[in-house]
Amino acid sequence: MGRQTNTHTMKGRAAWTDGDKLFVIRSGRTTNAKIAEAKEQVVQTYTFDLRQLALVRSALDGKTKVDRETFFRLDKANCMDCPLSGNSGTGKCYTHKYMQFSGFLSMLKSLCKEEIPQGLSEQMRSKIQFMCMGADLIRFGTYGEPSLLPLGLVEEMTNVGSTPWTGYTHQARKPWAQPYKKFFMASAHSDKDAESMTGWRSFVCVDKGDTSTGVQCPASKELSVSTCSACGLCSGILGKGNKDVQIQMH
Repeated sequence: MGRQTNTHTMKGRAAWTDGDKLFVIRSGRTTNAKIAEAKEQVVQTYTFDLRQLALVRSALDGKTKVDRETFFRLDKANCMDCPLSGNSGTGKCYTHKYMQFSGFLSMLKSLCKEEIPQGLSEQMRSKIQFMCMGADLIRFGTYGEPSLLPLGLVEEMTNVGSTPWTGYTHQARKPWAQPYKKFFMASAHSDKDAESMTGWRSFVCVDKGDTSTGVQCPASKELSVSTCSACGLCSGILGKGNKDVQIQMH
């Protein structure tokens, strides 16, 4: 029997801009069976390049369509130098699939109708903490680099109640990102790659047929014995577990 689902989480959203980035934190149910059960509440974080928002806004007249490839090429501010990014990497991130892209467009179109505040207010921080308090999972970096979130906000979100969380970063070698090792997994592509990121727990994504010394992801397609909300292993040093986790590239 799984963990009893919290009931007081409100479906909500917080959004703000900072520099050349747009941050969105949203609470609600997910259709991704790997992440959580259908009845569970998940708080998810998204980071966009403001140029992506501008591209969507330019197409609100309905006369033009937002090209998916163009959208993801504008991910320099939010995905940085990720090897799977659209601006400088392979462009093969799973978030670039059509279903995810459609969800991003819907979210940004909705935000285009609102006045998005600059900076993260105390009122907004309180709202985010409330969303996390009743959630079954906090999923950092549903889209975009999660270590771009203010460290203090990440600490607040993970300190609310006993809600499990997951988070992955491709910035683990950067000096400024080191404090985030407490909360996030270093994204690696081999055991050698993982070993080079000292002090981090790693999430090792290997090619199909290859193996890693890490624990196989219980929510992976190959095992499918758990969900991320029930597992909670991918939560950095302070979270659950002390070993690396591996999954095969799909």
